[in-house]
Amino acid sequence: MTKNDMNKKENLIQEINLLGPWVHGYFNLGNGIVIQDKDELQQKRLFSTRDAFFKILKNYYSKKELRKKTLCDIGCNTGYFLFELFNKFQVKHALGIEPRQKNLKKAKFIANFFNLPKNKYQLIKKDILSSSKIPSSDIVIVPGVMHHLDNHLKALEKIYDITNELCIIETMVLSDDLNSKEIANQLELKDILYQNKQFQNQFGIIGLKLESDTNDGSTIHSGIVGIPTTQALVLMMKHVGFDKVHVFYSEKQFTKNIFNKKSYRDFHLAIIIGIKKKKQKSDNFSSVINDEEENRFQTFIPFDIIKKLYDYVSVESPKFDLRGIPKLIFDSEVYYNTKKGEKASIKLKKLIGRKNYYNLIQSFKHAPYEKISFEYSKTCFHVKKLEESKKICENLIKTQNLDWRVVYLTYFLLAKIHFDLKNFKQSRKYDLLSLKSNPYFSLSKKLLVDIEKINLEK
Repeated sequence: MTKNDMNKKENLIQEINLLGPWVHGYFNLGNGIVIQDKDELQQKRLFSTRDAFFKILKNYYSKKELRKKTLCDIGCNTGYFLFELFNKFQVKHALGIEPRQKNLKKAKFIANFFNLPKNKYQLIKKDILSSSKIPSSDIVIVPGVMHHLDNHLKALEKIYDITNELCIIETMVLSDDLNSKEIANQLELKDILYQNKQFQNQFGIIGLKLESDTNDGSTIHSGIVGIPTTQALVLMMKHVGFDKVHVFYSEKQFTKNIFNKKSYRDFHLAIIIGIKKKKQKSDNFSSVINDEEENRFQTFIPFDIIKKLYDYVSVESPKFDLRGIPKLIFDSEVYYNTKKGEKASIKLKKLIGRKNYYNLIQSFKHAPYEKISFEYSKTCFHVKKLEESKKICENLIKTQNLDWRVVYLTYFLLAKIHFDLKNFKQSRKYDLLSLKSNPYFSLSKKLLVDIEKINLEK
């Protein structure tokens, strides 16, 4: 090696050192010069994530298809993943987004050193949480960014907007073990959405901590950052609109296969894929809520059970004792905060826990007389005892401080009864009262459309 070559090598090494640290990168520049992080754990993370990206893209696209795709790396840092994917698949265009000027200098140094085409390989300074516009890309990767943010939903909404087809997120996560039954109980998963199978057990937590902006691989603004559980991230990705979301590599898989040696750091990573097919964000919550409201109305407690309960609660001094399932229902709901109620609840769940009307019974805890009366009137409606159903409803709406849910449901039921009896004027009157109580109740809105259609045909 000539003296001139040695000087060039020394100058290059000096430039590399001054640009450091190179925590998120591995580049072989030839001539014995390799840019790499000395931390073995970070190297494992880097290579395992790169290999996962390779595998995912091969799973979703052919080599020919990838050459026609655009790629964006959010928080590209040194540009390592962008560099590797561009070289591996020769995508149509690669865009690196990085909020730190110092990191951008590293990425540009690599791009210039390897003479990457500027018309196909672009690096720009932007923050995913800023209002600045980011061009959309077919494939968006987000490695090592989410756990440095304070507003995951805002970031994911922007990521969704700029993703045309596929989004891959790699991030530190909290252990799946934290998504526990105890947390679920404290979160009180009682919303009507949780009656639907696709949303059951969908919850997550985010751990907040302080983080300064002093390091290259940290938050861009000193303050609070959040680390989510994998399920919390999946839930947020679904919420912002991704059509399909699934965990490609769980934190337990990472721990077992990659971080399986004793180390100075307890590393929990996950890789999640979001697929975007629709051009416009779909509101699947509304459709699920509408379906569940319809399902709740169509579901009714068997007549022989609810009739005994109604007869028992509708008089001040009942002349008979409840027995069997009706007694278990009464005791479990009326005495729910006592040992008597707990024992009845356990027995009841064993007997009818899988019945489709079991969830209706669990709503009796508060205002049991009113709710039992409504459920009896609803059962009467479904078994074609319309006059009996109407009579109970008419009595219910005269009740002072009637439970709000019972209010709009009872007016709706009266509207349905009169609709079936072809008393459309009365049906409209009660339906409007239902909507006055709850303007969002989908069944009343749907019935009003049917009533107005009939009125137009007259």
